[in-house]
Amino acid sequence: MIGRAKLALGRPLGREGQGMVHEELSGRINGRPGVAYKEIDYDVRPGLDVAVLTAMTQLAGRLSPSDVAWLEERAAWPAELVEENGAVVGFLMRTVPQRFFRETPGPSGAVRRLATLDRLFGQEDVTDRDRLLILADLADTLARLHAAGVVVGDLSPENVLFTTEPPPGCFLIGCDAMGLGGARALPPVKTPPDRRIPAGEQPGTPQGDAYQFALLAIRVFARGPSTTDVSALAAVHPGLAEFATTALDQPPFSRPMPAQWAERLREAARPEPVSPPARQAEAASGAGRSKMIGIGAAVVAVVLVVLAVVAKNVVKNNVREALTGSSEATAEPAETSSSSFPAPADFPTQAPPTSAPTVAPTVAPTSAASEPAAAFEVGDCLSGLPDAPVVDSCKQGAPYRVASITTPSGLCDGTTNHRYLIHDDVLYCLAYQFGRNYCYKWSKNDEYVDFARKCRAPKTFTVRRVLRGNADKDATACDGVTRHSWTWPVPALTICVDKY
Repeated sequence: MIGRAKLALGRPLGREGQGMVHEELSGRINGRPGVAYKEIDYDVRPGLDVAVLTAMTQLAGRLSPSDVAWLEERAAWPAELVEENGAVVGFLMRTVPQRFFRETPGPSGAVRRLATLDRLFGQEDVTDRDRLLILADLADTLARLHAAGVVVGDLSPENVLFTTEPPPGCFLIGCDAMGLGGARALPPVKTPPDRRIPAGEQPGTPQGDAYQFALLAIRVFARGPSTTDVSALAAVHPGLAEFATTALDQPPFSRPMPAQWAERLREAARPEPVSPPARQAEAASGAGRSKMIGIGAAVVAVVLVVLAVVAKNVVKNNVREALTGSSEATAEPAETSSSSFPAPADFPTQAPPTSAPTVAPTVAPTSAASEPAAAFEVGDCLSGLPDAPVVDSCKQGAPYRVASITTPSGLCDGTTNHRYLIHDDVLYCLAYQFGRNYCYKWSKNDEYVDFARKCRAPKTFTVRRVLRGNADKDATACDGVTRHSWTWPVPALTICVDKY
């Protein structure tokens, strides 16, 4: 934390969300110049959650150097708190890279302004391919943020910058308004009606980001800021229109997530293959025969690809069902994205945790072929975390089940896992395995849950009901069962408990 009086403030750079941004001329972030200071508006400071903002500034310290470099290239993320008279008044962050500015006409000539995504709606000089790659980069960014427990919450086109310089991409501003581990540093600004998620959905989830991303994809190609007509997107690639329609019309757990969008957007951006011309010297019959052979080979290739995709999806769905199925589940498991943050020890009814979250690595996942030898297997139930993890009986109350395994530089996708564990240079993505009427306790630092050998002992709790997979579940679902509950927003989970 640094005192405001020690800052060397330069010219104002403009308003951003709920604060004013200035140049900061003397500072460096990770040894690099290009620092800005954002001063939070005075009237919103009473609602500032300093613990969450502190956790945001500590995020880089929990990441690998490559992840830190990625974050700095993709977002103006809070880097250091600034205080005045004992109170936090703002924070330092990276300035916007110059490639995310564009020259626009002004009264006295061209003016260099931030290239916000809303300007892309009316930019006719940006090709469809560049639009596809910009959106693909934004989808990748959202997927990696979700894996780190960060949810944008209100994917405003004014807070997404773009560039067409190779490679086309995006940059996020207004990051202090994002959610981290289910909590927010600042109260959210009211979202305009044309960007709101469907009524009844829980705000601040990856599914909400996926819904708003679909709206952005539609509008970037429709050249309109509020339309929901997918016809322009369909003209570019039918699969994109299918994704957008599913995102807008289906329940949250059925929506395509950003990682899926990124893959399909890049597929749409690939140039069409050009067949070589037929040899002029080739006889007509020979040309016809070659053409038929080519068509037959193409058909066989397409069939093989379709079979491979079907087989992959069948295996994927079977694995997901095996990992998430439970006799206590009350709804289908949600297709979600999250990272593994420590649960609050007091099982709050509504309030999100305020302790600094633990963030999983956020670099690209490794392939199954490169996964290291592991002490535990997918499906194992573990207790004794984090120092002495051992395989325990899933039927006796071990609180975690291994959902997937990779290297420490890998990624926990958040679809089924709630937290992670690094043990002997292996990254285990873990799902909570709470069983009804089983007894649990907290570890010494209140970060991990463990199996309680003795029920009703002090500082233990007994699970009375587990509700999974519904985003609209909350503490009211425990009425008539117990007075205490713990709600986990992503993936959606409500645990009703008796505390001792």
